[in-house]
Amino acid sequence: MAANADAIVVGGGAVGASVALELTKRGATVSMIERDSIASHASGFAYGGLFPTMGAGIPGPILQHAMHGISLHRQLALELKDSTEIDVELRSVVSIDLAADEDGFRNLEKSLDWQLEEGLKAELLDSEGVRHLEPALTGNLAGGLVQLSHFEVDSYKYTLALVAAFEHAGGNHRTGDVVGLVRDAGRVTGVRLASGDEVRGNAVVLATGPWAGAGSEGLPHIPVEPKKGEILRLRFPGRDFTHRVSLGGHYIARKPDGLVWAGSTEEDAGFDDRPSVSARYAIMAGVLALAPALESAEIVEHTACLRPVSADDMPILGAVPGHEGLFAANGAGKKGILLSPVMGRMVAGAILGDSGGDPIPAEFNAARFTDQESA
Repeated sequence: MAANADAIVVGGGAVGASVALELTKRGATVSMIERDSIASHASGFAYGGLFPTMGAGIPGPILQHAMHGISLHRQLALELKDSTEIDVELRSVVSIDLAADEDGFRNLEKSLDWQLEEGLKAELLDSEGVRHLEPALTGNLAGGLVQLSHFEVDSYKYTLALVAAFEHAGGNHRTGDVVGLVRDAGRVTGVRLASGDEVRGNAVVLATGPWAGAGSEGLPHIPVEPKKGEILRLRFPGRDFTHRVSLGGHYIARKPDGLVWAGSTEEDAGFDDRPSVSARYAIMAGVLALAPALESAEIVEHTACLRPVSADDMPILGAVPGHEGLFAANGAGKKGILLSPVMGRMVAGAILGDSGGDPIPAEFNAARFTDQESA
């Protein structure tokens, strides 16, 4: 039997791969187990936005970690290109949050205030100024908030590069369906595969996305639920939408390959990850209200994925109470790509007993749910 690895990471998405790579960079021997092909779920279909000003916990407890995530991504893009020759297409983008009426414009003013207080670059424009930047926006607009603190990556290439760098650094990646945990004297010491094989390790990390909350027999429940999101990729000639524009949950943005991405939806649909006609209609209705010219666009691709969203919209990281040797790396929802390098460093530090300057904050600690239950 092969010697125990220092750690086993279950899940090969952006978060699991980040944990595995960070552990390997710190000298640990790591086995990563993925049930399907790499980046075949949310990490491969995500827009790849690195947006520190949007989403749950912003402004709030996630903001500082989101900014740290961008800093780490800027370093990682160079490191990954050097070690794997994969260009993750990190680039700066200009995002414009739109307002359809005066109430919406007042909300943008509030957002501008806190962003400037945090040292972020942003500017408020009236409707004429917005249309000067994006003439195809002919729907009703009161103005827009231009944000210069945003970046994006190709999430598929990014996840592939993380795994390739992990393997290049000596990590072991294998395919398998983990169905249970191996325990010795009450401690988690490995995983059991559907094939009957056992893989042994001194620590096990569950980075299984929304499936971590499915309550599979033999695996502990982690409080995450799947949120289904769908995106359209459109062929629309021209130079419109070089800025990412968004309103009411819908966005339009042109990627480096020229395709215009339009999204997105968010719904509770269990584990149904099939693209739906209803979502396609909903997305197109939303974007056509902003830019009727897109009615002539060709739908090139329609994708759907399941995002892992925790019970309180915060990541779930670190030691899982009641399961010595077991760790969680999950629950980042739409922020999974942005926060993945931060989460990787935090969980690696917890496993190795050295945070390296990235301790798991209380609002991310997996133990918080146990604390709530006992309160």
